[in-house]
Amino acid sequence: MSKLFKRTQKLNEASLGPPPAPTDVLKVEELLETINSGVDDQVAGLGPAMPEARVASALDAVKEGSIARVVEFPGDGYRQVSISRNPRRLFFPEDETVPAPGGLEAYRSFRARLLRLQAQRRFRTVAITSSVQGEGKSLTAANLALCCAQLPRFPLLLVDGDLRTHGVSRCLGYDEGPGLADVLSGRISREEAVVATDIPNLHFVCAGDARRPAPELFSGTPWREFIAWCHERFKLVFVDCPPAFPLADFELISANCDGILVVTRARFTSKEALERMLAQLDSHKLLGATLNCANGYRDAYYYYGQRGRRR
Repeated sequence: MSKLFKRTQKLNEASLGPPPAPTDVLKVEELLETINSGVDDQVAGLGPAMPEARVASALDAVKEGSIARVVEFPGDGYRQVSISRNPRRLFFPEDETVPAPGGLEAYRSFRARLLRLQAQRRFRTVAITSSVQGEGKSLTAANLALCCAQLPRFPLLLVDGDLRTHGVSRCLGYDEGPGLADVLSGRISREEAVVATDIPNLHFVCAGDARRPAPELFSGTPWREFIAWCHERFKLVFVDCPPAFPLADFELISANCDGILVVTRARFTSKEALERMLAQLDSHKLLGATLNCANGYRDAYYYYGQRGRRR
């Protein structure tokens, strides 16, 4: 499996090519303006984030209303695993200091806005992607999942949908499988792929062993059935996807997800790649964008602080 991973990683890196030249990189303000122009009027007019206590209260009220009832997962019914503690990349509840690191506070702001938006637009499954490789989508997906899992009675599932590089599986230090590829191939059941981590409320599905090309696995009925199954059993599902270009995987994955989050990287994401991706995305599913590797806070729609950068 390690040989397969290295081979697919080399092929992926070769197809992506080098990062954009500095002359083709947007300034932070221009980048955010371009992203937000593609978001619908409802999202663009959110304004200040709602306090988290009110977010939790609103979600509890909605749960009894028009949103489908959530079936709580019994924690002892799934394999128990421990995920890697890497303080240079991930924020964990037990590592919190007073005052909290700037990156953690920014992820909390991200979480509050996302949950407020969830109460309004009633989504459950979110595909997280970027225009090209190296913009920090896996790191963002992992930290956002850890942050959301800190809420009480909030079962959350993080799915590694990047069957080529296993990005978020490596980020969490759990890539042993079986996982998503095994479910889509029919080798295991859905329940067998889900593991309960040592972080309360956080469940995870690793990438697994893809013995067939990823586009073939995601184009079949099993992926649609799997994401629908997750939709009914968790309050929120994050799917870490491959970059939007030049692969076909993301389009197949996001077709069955309720919403899409875009991850960008300051001084790295090019205008051409970003505009091309925004033109391809379903604007009705676009929830917003994060700015990765930002130096401090910006008055942006979504952002997070300096500590969360890739090193």
